[in-house]
Amino acid sequence: MKMDEFKMVAGMSLRNLSRHRAKTIITCIAVAVSVSMYIFMDGWIVGMNIDSKRNIVSYEMGAAKIQTEAYYAKKDDLPMYESFSGWQEITGALAKAGYRSAPRTVFTGTVYSRSAAAPIVFNAIDIEQETVLLRYHEFIDAGRFPQSGKKEIAIGSMAAEKLQVGIPSHITAEEFESDLALSTMETTDAAFIRLLYVPWRSEKKQKKKLFAPVVDEQTLERRLVLRDDVTKGELARAWKLLSGSGRMDVRIATTIDIKELPASMPAEKYNRDILQQITPEERVILDSVFTADPKNGNFVPVPDIDDVSKQNALRVLLDAGYTGAVRHVNQLIDAVVVGVVNSPNPKINGNIAFLPLDALQDEAGMMFAGQVTEVLIRIADANESALPGKNESPEVIAAALESVSPGILTSQGLSVRGWEAYSADYLVAAASDNISTRVMISFLFFLSLIGIANTMLMAILERTKEIGMLRALGMTDGQLLLAYFTEASLVGLLGSAAGVLIGCLINIPMVTYGIDYSAITNSLNGDIGYRIATYFRSAWNIPAIVGSFIVATVLSGCMAIFPTLRSLKMPVTESLRFE
Repeated sequence: MKMDEFKMVAGMSLRNLSRHRAKTIITCIAVAVSVSMYIFMDGWIVGMNIDSKRNIVSYEMGAAKIQTEAYYAKKDDLPMYESFSGWQEITGALAKAGYRSAPRTVFTGTVYSRSAAAPIVFNAIDIEQETVLLRYHEFIDAGRFPQSGKKEIAIGSMAAEKLQVGIPSHITAEEFESDLALSTMETTDAAFIRLLYVPWRSEKKQKKKLFAPVVDEQTLERRLVLRDDVTKGELARAWKLLSGSGRMDVRIATTIDIKELPASMPAEKYNRDILQQITPEERVILDSVFTADPKNGNFVPVPDIDDVSKQNALRVLLDAGYTGAVRHVNQLIDAVVVGVVNSPNPKINGNIAFLPLDALQDEAGMMFAGQVTEVLIRIADANESALPGKNESPEVIAAALESVSPGILTSQGLSVRGWEAYSADYLVAAASDNISTRVMISFLFFLSLIGIANTMLMAILERTKEIGMLRALGMTDGQLLLAYFTEASLVGLLGSAAGVLIGCLINIPMVTYGIDYSAITNSLNGDIGYRIATYFRSAWNIPAIVGSFIVATVLSGCMAIFPTLRSLKMPVTESLRFE
């Protein structure tokens, strides 16, 4: 087609847009709504996923972990007995290779305060190394972070609220009188703490948060909240007063798991459960260590077995899932809560507590004896706003360790795995949410395209006589098809441009400020799927913005092809008589 012909066709398409102004505007609005909604929702999903991944890396685990293969296989059970020693050598080798690291031992237990009890996951940490690697310690809502060598705890804000420790951010007048006021020995101290709180309505000025849960009005009338202008000095004094009253004192009830060769195994269990799950080679190991007791038939260790054989047999039993190879020792530990963590990651704010690793080594603690269950890793010059890169992949970290200290991992059956391996459940759930949301938006887009197709169909049917006249005057079918394709594409172009503009304008405050979902996350104890505690922010997804503009324009043009071809199949004489 010559340029003059194309200009003629394009000019006709533009004139048709102005001739049928109402249909053009309605169709453009439909396209604009679809494109802007897609940009908004896509940016929101991308933003929440990016923030969640950053929060997992920055507040939970770093870029990778070192654990034993046996621990990783049972990681959901937190098998404390699958620990390893020599972590100091590992962290030293990592430092030489350019990585920061922090050892941990994770265990579970129940915390009892003077008012309540709650199940807690404890992270026994090296204070100095942990605070360099992760960032949650920067978000101590009240109090301070624990000190090395002391049985002190920093606890998540949601757990603190359940246990009624720390300084509550909101409390009813009755709870204040029965709890906080009684926690102070002097009336002047009680009066000072009372001054930290104001009635809910005077502080909030009757402004309710977006998506805030419905609360009974009488409850609101009785609620007290911390003043917005309360100073750190006032909080520190209040914490000292409440701590002195015993409000922060807690007791940890937990179990120490110790690997130990069983003194006796029932014959039925040995033959039915254990032997069915091991290889012939592993059976040889067990047969060299255990023998049947002639009195009762149970299997017992043979006398004078060397330590290596015992360890090999113990490994076989543990891999077979025999619980009798683990001895459980009940333990009570008295500790004091010294800080409340309220980070951007709701998981850290949940039933999580942090306490010094070096305070739990002996029999008065958890009898760790210098062992840990994991070592967290992050590259030394990591960009906190970026996700781990290639240099923080498990393969690169393992290779760097081997180059500095050959055999350091394999000697203890250790392996390096990236943060994605430990966040697989979240990543799968996020991908599912992503797909379902995109399907919903695509369905909205599809409805918009149906509207465009219907509009173009009606427009072309109304112009059937006009098409017949143009064909009679010498316009080819190709020129007519191009004219209506161009017209529909221009409608899509205008609508897409408007949609991109509107979508970007909506996205600007969403990227900068976001929406405060703290009311929902608190009501659900932080279990909302995403690792975001307060503000859900969007992100700029340029490929999606450009792609939606191009796709909407092209699909709009394609919607005109079928009705145009249908009209062109009609004979010219019949087209001229069409009513």
